[in-house]
Amino acid sequence: METLPGSLWLTRPGDIQTHLACAAAERRPVTIIGGGLHADGVFQAPEVSGPTFQPDTRTMVPAPRIGATVKAEYCARTDAYSFFTRLITVDARGRWLLQAPMAVERCERRTANRHVVVGVSGFCFRLVTQSGQPLLGLYDLSDQGIAIVADSRRHVFHVDERIFGVLHTPGEMPLEAEVEVRHCRDYPRQPHLRIYGTRFVGLNSEVQASLSEFVMSWRRPTPL
Repeated sequence: METLPGSLWLTRPGDIQTHLACAAAERRPVTIIGGGLHADGVFQAPEVSGPTFQPDTRTMVPAPRIGATVKAEYCARTDAYSFFTRLITVDARGRWLLQAPMAVERCERRTANRHVVVGVSGFCFRLVTQSGQPLLGLYDLSDQGIAIVADSRRHVFHVDERIFGVLHTPGEMPLEAEVEVRHCRDYPRQPHLRIYGTRFVGLNSEVQASLSEFVMSWRRPTPL
């Protein structure tokens, strides 16, 4: 697998095609961005000409114009990827046929340990900028970010969107935090729930150290 010196890029056509086929097989969530467009969906088995994007029918948005340049963002295994491409056509099934990318960038590698905290009392994220300051559950937590659980009938967030709120953790002071959405996926066997992976933005060194200490010392409660 070829990479450019000092960078994290796939550049060989064969490597790119194999990578996209694996991403399609895993049915990981994909977001297509461009010109104000945010379309969520999944990759399907790629055509010879390039990847095939199936938009999510629950949040269907109009396709961009034919030939428009768009960016695809998605996760595969522990890494996040992106590439730029063009829309070739939309087929009769509503799938977007995309031009084969010249390169795929591995844009982030998860180096922080994450605790799965879903179902544990005391973990939540309060949306202080929205009416009623609703509480959202947490799926997991690290010193680099959180994964938020949201009901798509009430809350929809997009990749690169920033959300301001208050993070609550057991036994600790609430923490005001801004997070940036990096990716999203469906919650298993819960048709209306989505999990939004985010990263913290602009935490000062004192808060970052306190959060890191909590993450390192926290242990999931043992059931009685």
